[in-house]
Amino acid sequence: MTSPIAPEVFVFDVVGTLADLQPVEDRMQARGLPAGSLDPWFRHMLRDAMALTLAGDYLPFADVAASVLRSHARGALSDDDVEWILGGFSETRPHPDAVPAVDAALESGARVFALSNGAASSTEGFLDRAGIRDRVEQILSIDDVRAWKPSPGPYRLAVERAGVPASSMAMIAVHSWDLHGADRVGLRTGWCSREETVPTAAFARPNVVADRLDDVVRKLTTPSVTSE
Repeated sequence: MTSPIAPEVFVFDVVGTLADLQPVEDRMQARGLPAGSLDPWFRHMLRDAMALTLAGDYLPFADVAASVLRSHARGALSDDDVEWILGGFSETRPHPDAVPAVDAALESGARVFALSNGAASSTEGFLDRAGIRDRVEQILSIDDVRAWKPSPGPYRLAVERAGVPASSMAMIAVHSWDLHGADRVGLRTGWCSREETVPTAAFARPNVVADRLDDVVRKLTTPSVTSE
């Protein structure tokens, strides 16, 4: 059985998927945090953000990130330290497969959206640094719906802005939880194994899997591809 026709719209996650967060890790180490602090801090941030969303509350990315960084450092960081570390987001650059993935989506004839848990201004700055701002039609943020992914609101916003059925869209991410949210709203999903290595079994199985983002896109645009 062959896959459906190629997606009309590709929706890319940004933080961790397109954007490499190494500058934030470097700044953490420069302020005395141990090497490898980025991953546990990021997971802690997502936990707290998702807990806020489940409780019916909302804080934007920068506020949750700062709150969790203070907690993660057990009070060892000053307010200036926290601000300086999180300033590393303004230095993020694309992963090597990020720009090729966006180009592959455009070459298929699709439109490209960015959908982030971060602020739209932060995403726009990243896309400018990556040299691909003009290739992304829509920059969408959870601030627009005041709910963190993977709650339905951000994905429904993408569908509304695209003006096409959810089934004609595909979400691309390195996070299984992100794709689970997209799947529940009806989007097709493509997962890159760069970060998690294997998909999380508790979540909806992605439609395609590959080691590189651009290969994920190509699999979704190839009629002969079936679910992995």
